[in-house]
Parts: sequence; structure tokens; C-alpha cells
Amino acid sequence: MTEQTETYKLDKIIWTHDDFEEMGWHDANIYGLTIEKSEDNWAADFLLDLDYIFKWVHPIPPAQTFTFWVAPCTLIFKDCFDLHIDFKTYGGCLDLMEIADLYLKSKTEQEKNKFVYEWTIELQQGQITLKSYGLEQIVRQQPQHVTGQILTLEERGGINFGRKPC
Repeated sequence: MTEQTETYKLDKIIWTHDDFEEMGWHDANIYGLTIEKSEDNWAADFLLDLDYIFKWVHPIPPAQTFTFWVAPCTLIFKDCFDLHIDFKTYGGCLDLMEIADLYLKSKTEQEKNKFVYEWTIELQQGQITLKSYGLEQIVRQQPQHVTGQILTLEERGGINFGRKPC
């Protein structure tokens, strides 16, 4: 890879719903999802383990294909409710769940300074809808410059729902 692409500086290692307009999940691959109950069992977070594409790098001739800065991240929907998952594979289960886009459908003030966010995650293979009291994305490793849009399981440290930033 060229000198232009040897380093990538993260703006931050924890992103939230306040950063939503700066972010984009197109082509992010999901490796796993889980629901994590709070200690008091009255709330639960919905977590996605994904490869987030921080930057698409234009090809430098004679190269003809893009390269990418990708890092494994944990996307957390805080105190999730009204979760609906509609997902179907075609021709087997070899395809990863790939995000086409993530939409913030509404933001409603529940009580003073406490908002309910309504989300739609459009997948190439279906859709996830949910409501939550916020969103947080934790970058678990520094982004790596790769030729594809995903990391190998070894590169990303396996499937992980960790909340510890890099």
C-alpha cells in the first residue's frame, strides 16, 4: 500500500447518537448480535459485532479498486425495546449480514433530557427495527487498511461484543 494510506487517525474511539450525522454504516458486515441484560434485569442493550468502514480509499492508478480502513466495533443500542428482526439468507448461510443503511426514524423526548430513538437498520438480507434510549459505537481496534470491506476473524480477534475501546 502507498504512503498515503499507511496511517489512519481516529477522531474518537467512542461514538454516540450525537455523532449519527457524521457516521455511515453502508456495507458494514455484522458478525453477531446479542441482547445483554442489565444487572437489575429491567433493561437490556442490543449489541452488534461489526466491521465498520471508516474510510473508502480511491484507487491510485494503475490500481482500479477501492481499498478500505476497517475496524471491529461494538454497536450498542441502549435500553432497547420493540426489537423486530426480519432476516433471510438466499442460497445458504454463507452471506454475512450486511448493512445497507441505518436510519434514525424519530427522536422523541420521553422526559426532560431523556430521548427515545426509533431506528431502522436496512440489511441486504432484511431489516432490523427497534427503539432505544441511545446509541453507542465502541472502536475495539485501530482501523486496518485492507483490500476488502471486512476483516478476517483472526484480524478482528474473533467474534466479540466487548465494550473496551482501543
